[in-house]
Amino acid sequence: MSEFEPARRLRGIQKSMIRQVFDRARPGSINLGLGEPDLPTPDVIRREAARVVVEEQNGYTTHAGLPALRQRVVSDYPHLNLTPDQVIITAGSQEALYLLLLTLVDEGDEVLIPDPGFVAYPTIVKMAGGVPKFYRMPASRDFAFDPEAFKRALTPKTKVVVCISPSNPTGRVLARAELAAMGAALEGSGAYVVSDEIYRELYFGPERPSSISEFRRERALVIGGLSKSMSMTGWRLGWLCGDAEVVRSALVLHGYTTTCASTVSQKAGLAAWTAEAAEARRGMRRTFRERRDHLLGLLSSELHLRAVEPEGAFYAMVDVSAHGDSMSVAERLLEHGVITVPGAAFGAEGEGHLRVSFCAGLDVLTEGVKRMKAALKQ
Repeated sequence: MSEFEPARRLRGIQKSMIRQVFDRARPGSINLGLGEPDLPTPDVIRREAARVVVEEQNGYTTHAGLPALRQRVVSDYPHLNLTPDQVIITAGSQEALYLLLLTLVDEGDEVLIPDPGFVAYPTIVKMAGGVPKFYRMPASRDFAFDPEAFKRALTPKTKVVVCISPSNPTGRVLARAELAAMGAALEGSGAYVVSDEIYRELYFGPERPSSISEFRRERALVIGGLSKSMSMTGWRLGWLCGDAEVVRSALVLHGYTTTCASTVSQKAGLAAWTAEAAEARRGMRRTFRERRDHLLGLLSSELHLRAVEPEGAFYAMVDVSAHGDSMSVAERLLEHGVITVPGAAFGAEGEGHLRVSFCAGLDVLTEGVKRMKAALKQ
């Protein structure tokens, strides 16, 4: 019997470097690699989920999702002038990303993605038959947008441009001037823009950051969800919205892939637009800001390491280049019971850094840095 070979689209696709590091962690390790909030899902959502399970029948919704939930999503993006028919509720934002890239990308199309950027971007592009290309967010400039590097990366083959703000892994936010420069560079290109806004509600400035979809409404697609802002990662509730023709095609794929997102999660998710939920989001932002400041202080005072100050999300990119390449440093920390993510997992610009998450209490962050100090002394 011949040895199994996966379909060509899956050859060379492996577990992400993040998952490989996690799988090697020993019991009792402190997890500073975590990409999900450790805070509880707000009570208003949990109460509604419990009520829905007990009191209601929860069969399939329409493929696109509950009309009331799609209307709430529409209300979040007034600048796009959407209708509910331009929204699909998905099983998390990662399904939304998968649907959009498989809908838009043909064999040989180039997809321009940030470096450093979320590990799933290049992998899904390859699964769709596309060619991942990168625009540098230079580490030498604290991972800020470089308009000249972006222009150089654009080619006539660029079918899709992906951007994310606040960023995973850097926590950087794209300023309005940077977004305007990106939009100007894309004028006349015909490229679609996929704006990953899963961290949209996790920011540390006075107001929610702007998005590329405010500057490039033509051919704009937005990915969002409640996983990060409402601490609902396991509820699998995200969405995509934007260009009507693209959404119609993505809906066909979604119907065959997922049928519909969890009905219980959708019904409970309606409560995310209440005043109580808004107050919970403000509380989460305060908590993550306190943790960010605590972690950055410890990294500086205890380890004498520099981190790029995140303006959103819950990650810090920490410069460990003086101690070796990012993978070897991450492995050394693993031996001392601390999980971090090597910056190389996110692209060439991430090399020399570790992504350190502050999805942990202050005492856990303190102990984690203590273990890091012991590891780096060796």
